[in-house]
Amino acid sequence: MKIRLKVKHLVLLLLLPATLLITFLLTFNPSRADQENRAALSSEGSAREQLLQQINAATGSRRMELIQEKVLDTAHNDFPSRFDVYIGASMSQTGSRQEADVSPLLPEDRITLLEEYIRKGPADARMVRALKQLATEYAAAGQSGSIAEALASAGERVAPSAPISRELTLYRAERALDQGDIGLAASTLNQADTSRSLMDAEQGGRYDALLGRILFAQGKAKEALDVVSGGLTSYQEYWKTMDSSIYNGTEAADSSGSTTEMLLKSLQTALRSAMDMEKTQPAAVSGTLRRSDGTPIPRAGVFLRTESEVNHSVTDAEPYRIVTDEQGHFEFHGVIPGFYQLHLGLSFEQVDGYIWPTQPDDWLEIKPGEQVNKELVLQPLLELKSPVNQVALSGQKVDFEWEAVKGAAYYSLTGHIWPKDGGSNGSVIREHIEGNQISIPVDELYYKSTGISYGSKADWQSLEPASVLGFMSPGHLSWSVDAYDAEGNLLTRSNGYRLDEDTMGNLPFFTLQKRTLTAADRLLLDHKLDQALEAYRQDYDINPQDIHAMHMLYRMKDARASINEDKQEEAETLPLLQQLMLLQPNEDYAFTLSHFFYKQKDWVSYNKYYAQYLQLSGQDPNEYVRSVHATALMQQGKLEEARQQFAIALEQDDSHRFIGSFLAAELYAGAPLHAVLELAGRYPDHSFGGSGNRWPLMIGKLISAKARQPQLFEQQLQEKLQWYAEGQEDRLEQWMEQSKDSALKAFMEAVLAVG
Repeated sequence: MKIRLKVKHLVLLLLLPATLLITFLLTFNPSRADQENRAALSSEGSAREQLLQQINAATGSRRMELIQEKVLDTAHNDFPSRFDVYIGASMSQTGSRQEADVSPLLPEDRITLLEEYIRKGPADARMVRALKQLATEYAAAGQSGSIAEALASAGERVAPSAPISRELTLYRAERALDQGDIGLAASTLNQADTSRSLMDAEQGGRYDALLGRILFAQGKAKEALDVVSGGLTSYQEYWKTMDSSIYNGTEAADSSGSTTEMLLKSLQTALRSAMDMEKTQPAAVSGTLRRSDGTPIPRAGVFLRTESEVNHSVTDAEPYRIVTDEQGHFEFHGVIPGFYQLHLGLSFEQVDGYIWPTQPDDWLEIKPGEQVNKELVLQPLLELKSPVNQVALSGQKVDFEWEAVKGAAYYSLTGHIWPKDGGSNGSVIREHIEGNQISIPVDELYYKSTGISYGSKADWQSLEPASVLGFMSPGHLSWSVDAYDAEGNLLTRSNGYRLDEDTMGNLPFFTLQKRTLTAADRLLLDHKLDQALEAYRQDYDINPQDIHAMHMLYRMKDARASINEDKQEEAETLPLLQQLMLLQPNEDYAFTLSHFFYKQKDWVSYNKYYAQYLQLSGQDPNEYVRSVHATALMQQGKLEEARQQFAIALEQDDSHRFIGSFLAAELYAGAPLHAVLELAGRYPDHSFGGSGNRWPLMIGKLISAKARQPQLFEQQLQEKLQWYAEGQEDRLEQWMEQSKDSALKAFMEAVLAVG
């Protein structure tokens, strides 16, 4: 039985605060829903019939207006907004479709009406939109070849010199390129009147982007970069010369943030990187999107996104975007070699009860001339067993249990708090859990640090009280589980889109009733932050063994020190943490203390707390902790041990965040530059928007610099590496301020910025 909610209600449901979400779902009446479901089905059928009758009763321009309004306009002008949900390795987002965008018409209805509109409707930009929508409908129906006739019909209706003719030319050339017919794409773009003098800025920018892609697909990388760079300059200059009076007479026109500029910049970055790395042969990427039972998923968006694009939402600026056909197939041609991530655009119906198990560091390296095939499979969401459905717990521990996942080697358990005013905040509770159940002491949950959150301004007064209390917060708590295979690949997880009674499953909410709030806690929850801080201080002064007061005093002072970047207040939290480690030792306290002394280069204290952290965590350190420890070992003169730890961490970390430190350690140990270059290529840096080609390029420049003056270069390299290995950052920074630009300076600046 389906819960047939309107789209706007589905979106709202996903954003509801936990209390309202729980109330809605737990008071849902199945028999009543069944009646509403049948009524909705009947209503949907009636809506389709009524709409078709309305359109069929109209003639002439009124009929075309109705097709625009009821068939064409519901698809939106921009490609990405056709989807309800976007899922990718680095981000996920909900689309902007509204209730009015969901048409009751069947695909065959839309095809017939769109074909008619292209033959008889106004020959303007909306006709091109109709062609794009019709191409998607054809592909999903297995009729991709039919679009040629529609394109020919549209072309016959417009004069070659008309602006709409240029739009048609751009679309036909782009479509040919997407289908891999590079020759047709090039001839199509050349045969029509696409003189830059006739095109406006937006049309000209898109023309240059498309021409650049075609030239690269033809093996003309330098020409492609010249065209795209020139197009970007022209586009930006156009906006600079715009009359500022158009923009309220106060500010000059600005092109930044426009999809055209973003598109040109993305292509320029990718082309420059390919040229720098001498990887200029085009590649192709194809694949199929399906569910785990083999069912193909047509009408889904697939986006192949470069490193420079993945840090923002999906937009019209994506150079590589396509919709899957009736077999769920997709294909990209003329792809610039480099590092990419795949993102999906899906409808609620397609994603309901499923997840695409992708992770932040799932990068796709596309090499010159490669024919890459990627099978994308949606997996059913993992089901939770207990605690669920708002159960109130009052015992000394929480027994978590979930369904076992085939092929899972271990699981990760995350907890979330839900303040009364909405939103959520969470923290990983346990990692590498073997088996599908675990008992967590309540006291461990209470003192598990969650992230600190703020309001619109990141200042002291906007601090979110519940995030400071963490799992001691009286609000609703929830939990989720991720399942991984032995290689650390995500198999599935419990949290996702559950929009149907069959997929809803148990709700992951529960409350803890063991602990009573203190007066200081109540002041904090009333957002009386300064009074709460003073109350915790008084409780601690009265009883220095009061673990809760000590913990909350530390949490609040640490939050304020972080907000104000106050090193003195940060140092004042140190005795509190050390006392907490004596009275209530846990891995979070131990790691925070070890990291504090790491920054101070107090190696005796660092080693003490790092050893305690390892003992309390009960498992091997993750890649970040191991990499920091490797740096600490290097600065203690334990170079060989540091090299071993870096090597292990880089195998664990697909982002390769500390590759620069590893390269520096290897060079300092005497490894030749060509061997270090091989390491840089093996572990591409994808951390925080870094380019995977950054380190190979820098090592390549070091090799060139050494070739000019081998003895002098080697002497300077070893001297600067020694400063770095011994933790003499101040000395390195002083040298960099005084020295001229060079390959060695650029390399050491990048190494110093690692971490």
